[in-house]
Amino acid sequence: MKFSTVIIVSFLFLADFCAAQSGVLDIAKFGGKPNSDIGMALTAAWKEACASTTAAKIVIPAGTYQLNGIELKGPCKAPIELQVDGTIQAPADPSVIKGTEQWFKFLYMDHLTLSGKGVFDGQGASVYKKAQPAAAWSGKGGNSKNFMNFGFNFVNNSLVHGVTSKDSKNFHVMVFGCNNITFDSFTITAPGDSPNTDGIHMGKSTGVKILNTNIGTGDDCVSIGDGSKQITVEGVKCGPGHGLSIGSLGKFTT
Repeated sequence: MKFSTVIIVSFLFLADFCAAQSGVLDIAKFGGKPNSDIGMALTAAWKEACASTTAAKIVIPAGTYQLNGIELKGPCKAPIELQVDGTIQAPADPSVIKGTEQWFKFLYMDHLTLSGKGVFDGQGASVYKKAQPAAAWSGKGGNSKNFMNFGFNFVNNSLVHGVTSKDSKNFHVMVFGCNNITFDSFTITAPGDSPNTDGIHMGKSTGVKILNTNIGTGDDCVSIGDGSKQITVEGVKCGPGHGLSIGSLGKFTT
């Protein structure tokens, strides 16, 4: 009887383990390999994860990858976690990606988790010396045509944890139209003389939490735009950078 019980328990454990593992999608399964562009592979993995009726995890393991830009869209049928443990590089030449304001963009998502120890490298050094500071959203000269590292647009009940945003060509993170989104143990880094590289900018968003995060840039560490409510900034180390800014009062006549 004891032996039978052990067999039953072991079977149930293996069944649960296999069920849990079935929701893990390694980027390699879709042809994503180090030292290559993973745009098509990540798009395919996202399509499968988004269609899943149970929670899914996409994994980008250690290694260096290239990505010309991507939009990962919902709504999806269940929560998705994107775990990045490698380094993903944006094109050094900003003209490679045309017609986009953000390099790595999430849209219309609920219950998204972006996690891991990976680095999103915007390779911004190529544009810093050419650029002059300008409002990123103004379209008036400067480096306003350069893309940001991240866009979270209409993303709700979500978490960004552990990853690093490095050397964005423009703002590192744009949070727009989001509700209940948390950045925890997130790292943002760019040289102190890099123009317009705000860490996290938000607008028309509610319940944004920035916690236990290191932000070092050439501009604002956190900038809070219009329509933002219930914002928490706590345990944030800022520097280099201009601190925390509320709006851009006085810069323009409007």
